[in-house]
Amino acid sequence: MPKSSHIAATLLSAWLCLGPSPAVRAQSGSDPRSRSHELCLQAEQALSARDLGQAERLLEQALRVSALPEISLYLGRIAEQQGRAVAAADHFRRYLAAMGESLDEASRSRILAGQQALREPVAELDILGPSGSLLYVDDHLVGVLPLSGPMMLSATSHRFRIVVKQSRFESDPLDLTPSMRAELHLTPGTSGTAVAILSLSSEWLVVIEPTEMEPAQRALVEQTVATLAKRERASLLAPQRLSRALKNRPASCLHEPSCQESVARELGTRAVVRIRLDQTAGKLRAEWFDIDGGGVAATRERSCGACRETQLQQAASVLGGELLREAQNHPRGVLEVSSSPTGAQVEIDGQARGVTPYQRALLIGKHAVRLTHDGYRDFQQSVEIIAGKNQSLDATLEPEHSTVVTSGSGPNGPPAKRPLWRFLVGGGLIGTGVLLSGLGLSAWSRNGSCADTSAPPPDAPCNYLYNTGAVGAGLFTVGLGLTIGGALLIAWPAKATADRTASRSLR
Repeated sequence: MPKSSHIAATLLSAWLCLGPSPAVRAQSGSDPRSRSHELCLQAEQALSARDLGQAERLLEQALRVSALPEISLYLGRIAEQQGRAVAAADHFRRYLAAMGESLDEASRSRILAGQQALREPVAELDILGPSGSLLYVDDHLVGVLPLSGPMMLSATSHRFRIVVKQSRFESDPLDLTPSMRAELHLTPGTSGTAVAILSLSSEWLVVIEPTEMEPAQRALVEQTVATLAKRERASLLAPQRLSRALKNRPASCLHEPSCQESVARELGTRAVVRIRLDQTAGKLRAEWFDIDGGGVAATRERSCGACRETQLQQAASVLGGELLREAQNHPRGVLEVSSSPTGAQVEIDGQARGVTPYQRALLIGKHAVRLTHDGYRDFQQSVEIIAGKNQSLDATLEPEHSTVVTSGSGPNGPPAKRPLWRFLVGGGLIGTGVLLSGLGLSAWSRNGSCADTSAPPPDAPCNYLYNTGAVGAGLFTVGLGLTIGGALLIAWPAKATADRTASRSLR
């Protein structure tokens, strides 16, 4: 620990080791706050005995019962004894924020002095996750989500873990850089993994309607939303950046949700916040479209009476806070997309999101997935995202020149093969038909000629005449029919063989 940080920590320790005030120690009873206080006192005893592991376990139990401000105080003392100066300063800062004006000035000054004495590079993260879950960083307890403000961390690599009820979910190591200001969203995955989305952008695209709203009302709503964003360490999208993005788009672009979302994604903003004033009904409505989650994460409505000044400002302030909390706690699941070949462009709900292999937390519900890859046909499929679950999509892309060919000749492929039995039967019919036709012609040609066994004398009448005209004609007709039938049986294109299809790749 740097010398300045050690001095600051020592000063803090001299004051903070006193623990809760006598009034706090005197509290007793069976209500959650009293039980949490008792656990804090036991943690203080463990701290005095330098049993830091036991102290942290007791504080975890206290957090589960009731998240009291002094828990941050004790966690800071544990971090201080372990030499984690930044973590200690973060806990003490959280304690200071929770106590507010009730903390005496001397104690406040000591905490602020300790923070100013830090020389170690730090980063700040707004950490979002399931409400009520316990948060750990590098196996050390931090608090209950949502935290009261951004968390201060050393600018190194950290693992984040959330405990939802009795289930644990841990992220891969995340590298933080000095002076980083970012938002970290933790979503439970499968097999005990937490999907961590680190967003460096905390801008919101705010769309206020109707356009004919009075300028004073519009300015009031926008200022209220800006105040909420600042509290969340975010900001509203700068008008200059928005103007540049809208330069080559229709004038009515920002009135269309699809265009709003496209602009927000292009500029890397976190969300589209849509606010609409219904003056007739006296209501203010708001909607939060989560860019990363790919859907509407929250919708809220508040009455604003006549919607003038104070009423409108109060309604907008409460509405904004409710909207943000609902959006942060909206259930999510994880989509994993892989493809063969890899490197396919991934579109979700019509928006480009990345390339395969791809993994992202999405809002629950149905999402349309489309994969594109040069030289391959597009792949499209709808997926259902379930809260806390991983949904896998593995696509095998077909080459662009691949085609489906039905049996029979055609421009897209060779004729399908005819079955052998058709050649055998057809050949037999043709042979029989030719034979019968020949016999028929022979019989027809002998019709009316002399059939005597011995030729009669010259100029003598013939006793018997051939009467084979009808038989010959019949044999010839039957033979001709068999011949034609056999030829057709062989030559007729093969059927789709019960509509069988064969996929062939033309190279």
